[in-house]
Amino acid sequence: MLARQQRGVFLTRIFAITLITAVAVVLVSATLTLNSQPTQAQTLDFQLTVRNITNRQPISPPIVVVHESNAVLLPSTAERLEGLEEFAESGSQPTLMESLSQRTRVNRVLRFGGVLQPQSQQTLLRVEAEPGDHISVIGMLQCTNDAIVVGTAIVTDGGTPAFGSGVVWDAGTENNDESRASVPCLDGEGVSNLDTADGEGTIERHPGLVGTGDLGQVFAWDRTVMEIVVDRRGAQPRRAFEVGATLKNQTRGQPITPPVVVVHDKNVDVLSYTRPRELPGIDRLSEGGDGSVLLETLAERPGVVSVRQWYTGGPIAPGDAHSNNARAFVGTKITVLGMFACTNDGYVAVSTEVTGSSLRVTNTPSDATVFDSGAENNDETVDTVLCLGGDAAAFSEGPGENGRREHPGIAGSGDLHPATHGWDADMTAMLTLHSAVEVQPTPEPTEIPEPEPTTEPEPVETPDPTDGELPDTGGNALSANLAYALLFASLLVALLGIGILGYSFRRRHIRHR
Repeated sequence: MLARQQRGVFLTRIFAITLITAVAVVLVSATLTLNSQPTQAQTLDFQLTVRNITNRQPISPPIVVVHESNAVLLPSTAERLEGLEEFAESGSQPTLMESLSQRTRVNRVLRFGGVLQPQSQQTLLRVEAEPGDHISVIGMLQCTNDAIVVGTAIVTDGGTPAFGSGVVWDAGTENNDESRASVPCLDGEGVSNLDTADGEGTIERHPGLVGTGDLGQVFAWDRTVMEIVVDRRGAQPRRAFEVGATLKNQTRGQPITPPVVVVHDKNVDVLSYTRPRELPGIDRLSEGGDGSVLLETLAERPGVVSVRQWYTGGPIAPGDAHSNNARAFVGTKITVLGMFACTNDGYVAVSTEVTGSSLRVTNTPSDATVFDSGAENNDETVDTVLCLGGDAAAFSEGPGENGRREHPGIAGSGDLHPATHGWDADMTAMLTLHSAVEVQPTPEPTEIPEPEPTTEPEPVETPDPTDGELPDTGGNALSANLAYALLFASLLVALLGIGILGYSFRRRHIRHR
């Protein structure tokens, strides 16, 4: 009898221990499942607003690509990406969307449903992305032969809007004859054949409209053609506006060349570089005040909203200031940079965030930092310094120090004098933001007529082609909800096992008494 009781107690304990062991296994499995799903947990829903800022260039229904930072969307030639030719010439989406979805490091490919008319915007109300993802928008300029616009914004986190813009590329699949027979907006066919080699062949930045065919300069554009805003779902679509800015030269003897002004996402350092060649154009700006190459470089960078060079009529003299405007959103940053003309390759850079509203911009003035671009040795001679020798003296041969650093100042070893051309760290240049100002227009070789007023449609939800599809969870991993349910059930079973084990010990204790 006693042996039977002891055997029963033994089996009860074995059962309880087995329950507790099973619970431990389930708990570990559920915990590993939850820890293995950080990507799923971080995937967020955003809305994407795209605005066509051209005067007369309709943009075909755009394609939206969510991708990693190192994904290559545009190859060197259109033939390397199936569907790009027909998209660049007619705006046809399906084949290109399929090709893009198969490219390495592309996560999602979506589409807008309608043509983006000049001076209008559309909002895609659901775009899934993760922090660190790039969201690129690709469209065709319908009043061209084979021009496409590509722009990118970078998702930094779930609560901060991301900004970007789009520049124009020539797909190289068709000659830019600008004739009625081959331009979609003029009822042309918009179709060619790569086999006939009738285009330029390679994908390059578009040179702009010539105006020699049936397309006049009224269809031209100015560097960027669309604005991109990624925001939380349900947010009121943001609008860019002209922000006034004043750059004051606080030095004793350093003229500042006409500054380059770039508006960009505040979470993106668009001027980041170590060696001058990593930022094409910074050498020409810092050595001779020429911003033409840098403007094109910055326009292509993800996170840039707008970029222009202010027309100042000449260098900003010491003690003087210049006021002008920049197109920006609340929450973006405005960065201004210009050459210190009495240096070899020194330039000032100053950034400040746009705060307040389009009706009343609030701002705390920001002081500039002086950088040595590393593009030219600091010889400080008449032959190499812009303000001493004229335009030809600004550019020298050789790589210079080949690395950016804060400028060490004027050494006085050549024809520059520290007392005249030197500066203090807190007396370089200052940037202040305010309401837009009236400015003298930049002289243009040709004048583009103002467009007729257009009625902007209300943002509409574009059907999401991924509706109804479950996200990829990475194989057979448990879902988060199921994992939490297992955790709860396991705790109940564990309590039952502990209770049975405790009860068996209590019975044995009473029996021995």
